[in-house]
Amino acid sequence: MERPARLCGLWALLLYAGRGGVAAPAELFPNGCSAFKNITPNTDEEGAMKEDAGMLDVHYSEEVLLELLEQCVDGLWKAERYEVISEISKLIIPIYEKRREFEKLPQVYRTLHGAYTKILEVMHTKKRLLGTFFRVAFYGQSFFEEEDGKEYIYKEPKLTGLSEISLRLVKLYGEKFGTENVKIIQDSDKVNVKELDPKYAHIQVTYVKPYFDDKELTERKTEFERNHNINRFVFEAPYTLSGKKQGCIEEQCKRRTILTTSNSFPYVKKRIAINYEQQIHLKPIDVATDEIKDKTAELQKLCSSADVDMIQLQLKLQGCVSVQVNAGPLAYARAFLNDSQASKYPPKKSK
Repeated sequence: MERPARLCGLWALLLYAGRGGVAAPAELFPNGCSAFKNITPNTDEEGAMKEDAGMLDVHYSEEVLLELLEQCVDGLWKAERYEVISEISKLIIPIYEKRREFEKLPQVYRTLHGAYTKILEVMHTKKRLLGTFFRVAFYGQSFFEEEDGKEYIYKEPKLTGLSEISLRLVKLYGEKFGTENVKIIQDSDKVNVKELDPKYAHIQVTYVKPYFDDKELTERKTEFERNHNINRFVFEAPYTLSGKKQGCIEEQCKRRTILTTSNSFPYVKKRIAINYEQQIHLKPIDVATDEIKDKTAELQKLCSSADVDMIQLQLKLQGCVSVQVNAGPLAYARAFLNDSQASKYPPKKSK
């Protein structure tokens, strides 16, 4: 999928302005594409372009710049990315001020007021969903050719389920290769290509979540910040040393896979190639600690809400302590903290 021409043209215009081009006032945009750095780090690849073929066909001017920026604000509003509107407005306001078009400035500030109001609203209602992510891998040299073995992160709208994207991919590639020749691998384990039947086009689909280390989590406090300008994703798979996926508490391990993409979402394409993969193996006591941390975080989030949802809180509490639903803190304590077991683990992990 190619970049939308007008979006690419906007980057090109700022880049041109940054080089002192006559089409737009360089004093307003002395840094070219880096004027968009606060919006997306993907401008780096645009800034590396030596030229833009579109510049030969389109007469770039201040009017064109304003038109594109205003379209950008409209698009951001529709995409529910209200937080970014202020950054675009910072580019629009200096132009109106320079041109003494003060009658247009109130509308810009009304838009900003509306954007900040919407931010408060969605933070309170938590009804804004900024996307769902999946790892998609392709296997089958005779079908996918140069795409064989490549992995991507796909960004899908809001609450897209695993079955929904799987069916869509089967339909998409079924039209190309024949539906009977396309098979979906929904297991998240590493694929052994030698075990795959070369007569079929195999597509592996895995649900992933944005990943942040502890430092990033302290910096990215809001839900928006944890869904904007992201390029690392994670999924986990249970396993035991005996070869089974599930086992008792004392033998349950977990493999955490962290994937890094070549660019950041949101992006002008709906998929981005994965260029780095890291695996972390969690031992049983680490898995137990991880589960307790997750449950604690969920409870804290529910309890810190202005209007506590008592039904959800009751369900979460039941999930924390009920043996039928989850092993629970008591089971973890018996497995890892009693005198006979605690000595098997480092004091830092068992205390």
